[in-house]
Amino acid sequence: MATDAQRRGRRAGILGEGRFLIFSGGQGISSLGDSIYFIALAWTALTLTHSPVYLGLLLTTTALPRAVLILGGGVLVDRWGARRVILGSDASRAVIILGLAALLWLGHGSIAALFVVAAVFGVFDALFYPATTTIIPSLVGPEHLSSANGVWQVAVQGSMILGPPVGGVLVGLAGPVVAFAADGISFLVAVSALLLIRVGGRRSPDGSGPQTKATGGLRHEVMSGLRVVGADPFLRALMPVAAVLNLAALGPINVGIPLLARAHHWGAGGYGLLEGGFGAGILFGGLAMGVGLKLPRLGLSVMVLVGAQAVLLGLLGLAGSLPLGIGLCALMGALLSAINVSVISLVQVLAPPDLLGRVSSVLMFASMSLTPISYALAGGVVAAIGVPGLFLSGAGLEIAVALVGSSSSAIRAGAPPVAEQSA
Repeated sequence: MATDAQRRGRRAGILGEGRFLIFSGGQGISSLGDSIYFIALAWTALTLTHSPVYLGLLLTTTALPRAVLILGGGVLVDRWGARRVILGSDASRAVIILGLAALLWLGHGSIAALFVVAAVFGVFDALFYPATTTIIPSLVGPEHLSSANGVWQVAVQGSMILGPPVGGVLVGLAGPVVAFAADGISFLVAVSALLLIRVGGRRSPDGSGPQTKATGGLRHEVMSGLRVVGADPFLRALMPVAAVLNLAALGPINVGIPLLARAHHWGAGGYGLLEGGFGAGILFGGLAMGVGLKLPRLGLSVMVLVGAQAVLLGLLGLAGSLPLGIGLCALMGALLSAINVSVISLVQVLAPPDLLGRVSSVLMFASMSLTPISYALAGGVVAAIGVPGLFLSGAGLEIAVALVGSSSSAIRAGAPPVAEQSA
């Protein structure tokens, strides 16, 4: 029989899961700080070097270790424990960010220091992302897992809306020292929140028992996910499409948007508003999918959305006013959110339940593997054909990918008949 406390917990829903609320609150503040950090890092790099090439290389330095290490990140989290990984990650990033703020305050900041910070963040990201996914089932009951994931997504996306405008204002009015210090303090808040709670004692998401530890070795765990992907026609076709799409889109979005704001003299505040519009679109798109928006012939619909997002990307490069740019960023974010949710849903249908984490990490790797190249190329493309040319070239490559993907019978089907029958 259920105890009175258990009955009260069920009535309270996710609001009764105090440990999760403390954790998500602390990490939400840290995520807000990360958005501020990204604005400050990009703007400081442009201020120090006045070079889009350096900005692209700096973002490449962040993305490269994340892309290389993400496949093994989940295995290491299983071995060390998610709580320990998150505590170490947040504490270490707090130290290095506060150290960077001190260097800038003392007048010793340099582009080399920014590259060191960017590389460290990339390493910790490869561990932090799978750790947050792993820790949530240990903080909530299985009946609240779906709600907890929803709250977590809202917290992360909400930071993308609030963080860039706040970061732009901080950099514009108080300078990058204050912005970096704010990010460092946000990590300390996250560490304090996690120290307040105990992790463990919950069952795995399916209620079958405690989560298992990785026992087959790093190479074995990685290869088992790769074998599943290689054996399924849809997954096999999806991975290269995801990789090239990120090559086409991420450089223009993450390198091109600050350069667009700088070229039109919109300032750091304008840059923050563009990023905030993008985050608002992502949140809206995720909410629309979460409340039951269904796309017909999901694989083909995703390719259509990719083509529509490509058109918006090209128009953003030609936007001459800040309000128009914000609107285009918001629409792009909504479409990208719908694309991501749809692809993840298809992967969840096709992957064996006991290998879903590893298959998902393969998808993350495919999405991230060409990101460093995209960032590095973006600076060179801008130097050769200008900021509008960067956006138009990315849009053209996305449209080509959408056409190729639409011609694939596996992608058009969205999921093989077996998966559809079992859904």
